[in-house]
Amino acid sequence: MREFFYPTTVAVIGVSSRETNLGRNIVTNLVDFGFTGIVYAVGPRGGMIQTRRIYKSVGDIPDHIDLAVILTPAKTVPSVLEECGEKGIRWAIIETAGFREYEAEEGRRLEEEMLRIAQKYGIRFVGPNCIGAINMENGFCVPFPIMPKDTKKGDISIITQSGGIGMSVMNLMTNEGLGLNKFVSIGNALDTSAVDLLEYMIEDPGTKLIYMYLESIRNGQNLMEIARKSNKPILAFKSNIGKFGQNIALSHTASLTSDDKVVDAAFHQSGILRVRDDTSLGNYLKILRLPPIKGKNLAIISRSGGHAVIGADACELSNFNLAHFPDSFLREIEKNFRASVIRLTNPLDLGDLFDLDVYAQIVERTLKLPGVDGVIFLHTSLTEEENYTSRKLLERLMKLVEIYDKPVAYYISSTDNEVNYLKQNYDFPIFTQIVETIRALEIQYYHNRQSQLIHTSEDIPQCKVQQKAAQELIDRAKKEKRDLLLSESLSVLEYYGISTVNSIIAMSVEEAQEAASKLGYPVAIKIVAEQISHKSDVGGVQLNLRNKSAVASAFEDMMTGIHTAYPDAKIDGVIVQPMVTGGRELILGGRQDPQFGPVVMLGLGGIFVEIFDESVVRVAPISKREALEMIQDLRGYQILAGARGHKASDIDTLVDFLLRLSQLLRDFPEIKELDVNPLRLFKENQGARALDARIILT
Repeated sequence: MREFFYPTTVAVIGVSSRETNLGRNIVTNLVDFGFTGIVYAVGPRGGMIQTRRIYKSVGDIPDHIDLAVILTPAKTVPSVLEECGEKGIRWAIIETAGFREYEAEEGRRLEEEMLRIAQKYGIRFVGPNCIGAINMENGFCVPFPIMPKDTKKGDISIITQSGGIGMSVMNLMTNEGLGLNKFVSIGNALDTSAVDLLEYMIEDPGTKLIYMYLESIRNGQNLMEIARKSNKPILAFKSNIGKFGQNIALSHTASLTSDDKVVDAAFHQSGILRVRDDTSLGNYLKILRLPPIKGKNLAIISRSGGHAVIGADACELSNFNLAHFPDSFLREIEKNFRASVIRLTNPLDLGDLFDLDVYAQIVERTLKLPGVDGVIFLHTSLTEEENYTSRKLLERLMKLVEIYDKPVAYYISSTDNEVNYLKQNYDFPIFTQIVETIRALEIQYYHNRQSQLIHTSEDIPQCKVQQKAAQELIDRAKKEKRDLLLSESLSVLEYYGISTVNSIIAMSVEEAQEAASKLGYPVAIKIVAEQISHKSDVGGVQLNLRNKSAVASAFEDMMTGIHTAYPDAKIDGVIVQPMVTGGRELILGGRQDPQFGPVVMLGLGGIFVEIFDESVVRVAPISKREALEMIQDLRGYQILAGARGHKASDIDTLVDFLLRLSQLLRDFPEIKELDVNPLRLFKENQGARALDARIILT
């Protein structure tokens, strides 16, 4: 991938002398950004541009070409690529649009031809339908819009599927005084993918922070694997979010594991920090440039008492602690005040102190305290004289951050001109909203914590299971072109060590009564029919039957109701189970996600599970830590853990079941969706039981 950013000879194909020609803009950008290599312009009419000859074909260029930038009509691109291959060019950026995104059938045909030619000559290319690439280190700048010359060199690199979004992010960075290192717009990503470029950026010495804009993810598992290896922050904006469950789904799992939840889970598990708006993006890009905060104890130092109160409230909302200041420390600070009119504590109100040089001394003493993990510095500057001294103060703070390796989040209230001056002239995060400053620091804390967990080696456990027995049941259903029946689904769970309730299949009232007597009253009976997904909605579940007559009545009512609702349904009998009471009702589930593969879900169970919409998702395989984290992320976790004097639930068994479910979904990619609802989780050391299950096959 390095060759896309460090060519020494470049051919820009599609150039003419017309002022409106976009290829001409590419040449202009290369000149204006001081590209250190050689540029050749190519266009069928020839001519001159900026005292530079326009060659009529690539073959006419009397030099080896490292990389071609192609911006010609879509129908000409395959022949241009062929010409590049014959010339020995092995790298290309194809900015032309008008392929599958414009005219599906003809566009796909052209793309297939491009891939054939690229494979023939060993060409790697970015695009088509993109706006190109930028490398601020060597002036390689080939987007077709004229780029602003005030783009600042820095260490942030951008990978984007949308050229327009990429340009917007660069504008945001310019406004915030943040510098660009590399930029690449991948468009249709026909050959080179976002993951290919991410892998390169992670190793690229000039890149310290990576931003990705993604509209689609083709190989989610590969993205996660690459991102987990990164020691650099990765921020991502994922758009084009779909929703499962807009229509009635075959299983609860499909409703509770939307695309967006899966993306959230995948990014969380791989250490990618997800952003959803420009304000957050700007704040995160800034805060991640500071040293990582290692704990949750903050000091607030403020020039305004009101700002200090707002900061303290924001810290509480972000789950930070206000560090304890020793009495000796406060007495030393108090010596600098003109009068003892402010009670010193944390937040530290410096409203009675007007010496900005002393401010820096106080910040340094604060950073030296072992119980302080970071400082929120809230400043105001109202006059030109104060602006000058405030700049000197900021320079001192920058040095202190470097010396003590602790973050100082710097907020300033001043004129727009002064704020813009600071952003453009100081390589340090400048914030102008107190709450956003602290929220950004909160994100930095949790991102660093998650990154540490990800980089801590943890094996994926392999549970002892009866895979062959489960395979036989699944193969039988596939051969008969159907999903698994209730009884078969419960058997598969048993084979994988997920405990179920004792069950007996009955084909008649008499068999149901006999099964009930054998299992012991009270019992439940449930319909067994492939076509019926939500059994309780059509009377397919009858509970708490206490004698033979109750079983007979429930059986007959069930069959009558189901034949009315589903006259063509094939009934495979009923399943009789003893009533299981007590414990907490949960739902376990899973499905195959088209981008990320097998996904595991845990939620609060029962017939209203989709209404509550309380579920947690992870991409399989999951570790023991991730399984426990899923449980702890449930809003009802404190109930499971034993709140208000109640006994705790059997969390260890639930962790084990999640691990086994993860393994089941990995072993059988043909399982499209899986529901275990309800799962009754009993008290500590008393286990859990799956009472109902549904497995849908592809």
